[in-house]
Amino acid sequence: MAGVVLFTLYLYTLAQYALATETNCSRIFHSAVVSNGKLYIDGGEMHTRWPNDTITTKPIDDLETIDLTKSWVNSDTDLYTYIPKPLANNTAIYLDEGAAWSDGDNLFFYGGYVSGVNGPSVPPLGTWKYNVASNEWTHNGFSGTALVRLCQGGAVQSSSKAYYLGGSLNPGGNPSFAGTAGADVYMDPGLITLDMDKQEWTNASTADMNEWGTIGDGYTSLLESAGDEGVIVAFGGYKYPVGQTLSYLAYRQNETIHRNSMEMVRVYDIAEQKWYTQQTSGDVPGWRMSGCTVVAPAQDLSSYSIYVFGGMANTTALSDGNVYVLSVPSFRWIRVTDDNSIRIKHKCVRPQNNTMIVVGGNTPVTDREYDPLPQNCDSATFANGIASLTYTPSRGCLTIMQVTTMRIESLRRSPTLLAGGTETGGATVVSPKDGFNSTSMESLFKKRNNATDSGTSSTSTSSTTGQSSGGSKKSLSGGGIAGVTVGCVAGVGLMAGLAWFLTRRHRKVKAASSTRLAWQNDASAIPPLESPQKELYGSGPEIHEMGARDQPRFEMPAENMAVEMPAEGIKR
Repeated sequence: MAGVVLFTLYLYTLAQYALATETNCSRIFHSAVVSNGKLYIDGGEMHTRWPNDTITTKPIDDLETIDLTKSWVNSDTDLYTYIPKPLANNTAIYLDEGAAWSDGDNLFFYGGYVSGVNGPSVPPLGTWKYNVASNEWTHNGFSGTALVRLCQGGAVQSSSKAYYLGGSLNPGGNPSFAGTAGADVYMDPGLITLDMDKQEWTNASTADMNEWGTIGDGYTSLLESAGDEGVIVAFGGYKYPVGQTLSYLAYRQNETIHRNSMEMVRVYDIAEQKWYTQQTSGDVPGWRMSGCTVVAPAQDLSSYSIYVFGGMANTTALSDGNVYVLSVPSFRWIRVTDDNSIRIKHKCVRPQNNTMIVVGGNTPVTDREYDPLPQNCDSATFANGIASLTYTPSRGCLTIMQVTTMRIESLRRSPTLLAGGTETGGATVVSPKDGFNSTSMESLFKKRNNATDSGTSSTSTSSTTGQSSGGSKKSLSGGGIAGVTVGCVAGVGLMAGLAWFLTRRHRKVKAASSTRLAWQNDASAIPPLESPQKELYGSGPEIHEMGARDQPRFEMPAENMAVEMPAEGIKR
């Protein structure tokens, strides 16, 4: 009898320990894209919190999905479906800060670098495609401009083309110089485009975008129906001369010369391959990086609202958690919410109409933004690393993410705030406060093409990307997204840790229970300043090992390499 009691107590102890073993902290460096009513999340790293407040980090090696056509709560234990990857022989890969796009039938993955926390070896260069129907992965059949593997560029898409703006090279993503003594991260110019139907890459110059033609971890959006072939709008993030080493950290961006302006935004006419700069007005946000945007066009396409959420200045004191809207073509900013909850390294998608879903991210509490600290861990609002922008007036629930259906519609109804007109469009403010910076840009924004709203969202893959547009060839089934609820009451908060534990139990790979300091385990975390990591900080004004000015860059076998357009003398 005593043995039975002891055995029962033993099982009870094990159960209690298991329930208290690990809880969700945060997820960063991932990509996200919506395709046919499902949200796909790839790569990145998971921070897991243990009972002694140790934070451990693990790279995520499968593809995760959420069915948006079903009603769900972000604390649901069965929220995610996991798609294993055939990792042998680099059939599929998992990286940090990559980009993801969709053509409705396939998902495309490009860019990134390997995690420094038990991550894989640096894989061969390539673009990966996942066919959803057949559950098949391949990196064969891509042609066009020879590429390196970039990260922290701006990733956006139309229904058939994917765009990647700027970014940087990281030794952890490029086998040609991974492990090379003195190898460091440095800026890369250019706008590369993937025709997803033809699986063909092309390249365009960004020499006229700014003094160096570079942007990293900024905010990039695509206005698909504007102009003849679409318009790209970019602002924020960092910029450095090509070939100069740099730090990925916001708190190291102290020189204004290294910041892309939030007030003077860059505009790119895809059809004419021409860059413009446009002055904005209104509630111009302070400089920031590492956030995300989604685009909500008016029904009649008379105006576009670029919703900007999150990001960080070079200090937490100068940062905010507000949501801002840039209305185009009036190029007027308005602050939608006031919030001090900073979030970085998340992804935003707009799967339908006025709904935005925020995936993952970290909440910095010090200027050392990647420190995995207990104070950084997510609350019930981000249970399971997901937040939907849903406002519930009757419950008084206004969380950090309230870019809501109500607010989007109310902004469109207010002629004094943004573009004027009605709920369906009819914008009356269609030019900037002090006019367009050029007559050709004014003509550009008077044009509309036949593209339909595909639920455009973007991230700088940071950002981007998404990080990535939710455009697809097919519309969401059953009339769109089902009901989505975000827990914002105490009861949900109490259940968040249990929900995360039960979900994570289904994963093949779990966080290690190491008691080493977090920065010793996590290359994305910031080590003590007296021992800087080169790939995170940057360590000097110039890198010499690659010959940045004349080194050819290859992604495909050299015998299949096509000649591309020159970009400031840099061969891509």
